[in-house]
Amino acid sequence: SSVTCGCKYSEFMLPSQFLLLSVQLMCVVLPVYQVEVDSGAESVQLPCKTTVHLPKDAKVEWRYGYYGKVHVYQNGSDQPEEQDDDYRGRTEMKRNLLKTGDLSLTLKYPKETDSNTYTCTVYNREGRNLMEKQVVLKVKGQFYLSLCLCGHFSERVILIILFMFK
Repeated sequence: SSVTCGCKYSEFMLPSQFLLLSVQLMCVVLPVYQVEVDSGAESVQLPCKTTVHLPKDAKVEWRYGYYGKVHVYQNGSDQPEEQDDDYRGRTEMKRNLLKTGDLSLTLKYPKETDSNTYTCTVYNREGRNLMEKQVVLKVKGQFYLSLCLCGHFSERVILIILFMFK
């Protein structure tokens, strides 16, 4: 088994039995929720719920890795102009999310390239981080068959068939 260590500027995977004390002192080790979905599915939900009371003016950001913006909710509405182009029109959050504490993100038409670690962060009006949760999304590709013509030996043709599963 492994755990993800999410430091401010780096992310790496460690086998849990090798997690050193020095690493624990440098960053907070959080359990990471994992979601798997098949490529071509209609949608997938990235869960993020809190029981903490959230201020009405809180900002909720979903990011992939540490840089890309997947979805931004601020001032009571979604902010699609802040999203990366690849996610525009493919994400939605529930209504009354600050009141219910359900900050889960629905990603429509997930693709293999969407496989990543997603972070849900809640900020207060001053930009202070109130809460952060991570979800690892794995989008499984379709089975495909690949044929490779590799060469000739006398009159025989060597043909290698590669079966790939993702």
